[in-house]
Amino acid sequence: MKIGIAQISHGRDKKGNLDKILSLISEAGNNCDLILFPETCMGVKTDRLSLSDMAEDIENGDFITAVRAACKESDVHACVCLWEKTETCKVYNTAVVVAPDGSTKAVYRKLHLFDALSVKESDDMIAGSALPEIFEVCGIKCSLAICYDLRFPEVFRASALAGAELFLIPAAWYAGEHKVQHLQTLLAARALENTCYAACADICGGRFSGHSAVYSPFGLCGAEAGTEDDVIFADILHENILSVRGVLPCLKNLSTVFRKP
Repeated sequence: MKIGIAQISHGRDKKGNLDKILSLISEAGNNCDLILFPETCMGVKTDRLSLSDMAEDIENGDFITAVRAACKESDVHACVCLWEKTETCKVYNTAVVVAPDGSTKAVYRKLHLFDALSVKESDDMIAGSALPEIFEVCGIKCSLAICYDLRFPEVFRASALAGAELFLIPAAWYAGEHKVQHLQTLLAARALENTCYAACADICGGRFSGHSAVYSPFGLCGAEAGTEDDVIFADILHENILSVRGVLPCLKNLSTVFRKP
C-alpha cells in the first residue's frame, strides 16, 4: 500500500480549502492508494464564523459530497476531517475515510478534546464516545486518531489489539516551544510500542507546526515534511510489520492483566 500525506496551510474560506483538497486528490490520486489530509480541513473559527457555521452533515453535505466525487474520479481513498453538524451549537471533530467508489469506509469522532495550553476545544466541540473502528485499505488494517489523541496511548493500544497495523492521524498541531519534538516523539512511540505504522498529516503555516510524517513499526521516521505545503509518500509494507513483530512481539507478550477476559 502506498500512502500520500497532504500537509496544507488553510485559509478562512471553506470553499477555498475544499478546492485545495480536491486539487490534491486529483494530483496525488494516481500516485497512492490513500491520501491523508489534516485536521480542521474546513477551516478554523474566526470572530465572525463559528465552527457550527461551517459544520455539515457528513453523509450528504456539500463538502463530503465533493470529496466523494473526487475519490471516484481519481480511484483513490481519502481521509478528511470535518466539522460535523449536531443538534447543538457545538460540533463533532470527525474524520471520514472515503473509498474509491465514493462510499464511506470509516468514521471516527475525536475522543480527546484539546483543553490544554491555553486552548479549550470543548467550548466548540463535543467529544466522541467510541473507539476507532478497524478497516482495510489494500490489505492493511487501519485505524484513526486525531491530533491530541496522540498523547493518550490507550487509544492506540486498543486499536492495535483489535488488529490495526497502520494509524492514520489527521492533526492541527500548534506550533510552540518543543511542540515539533513532542509530535515526533509521540509518533515514534505510538508506532514502536504497538509495532504499527503511524502516519500523521498536519496543518502548516500560521499557528501550526507542519512536520507531517510517517513512522515505521520500529519507530523510525520514513518520510517527513517541513513547514510548507507538501505531499509526501511512503510505502506501507505488510512484510515489514510481520518482520518487526517477529523480533519484537510486544502485543503478543502483553500481560493478560491488561487484556479483557
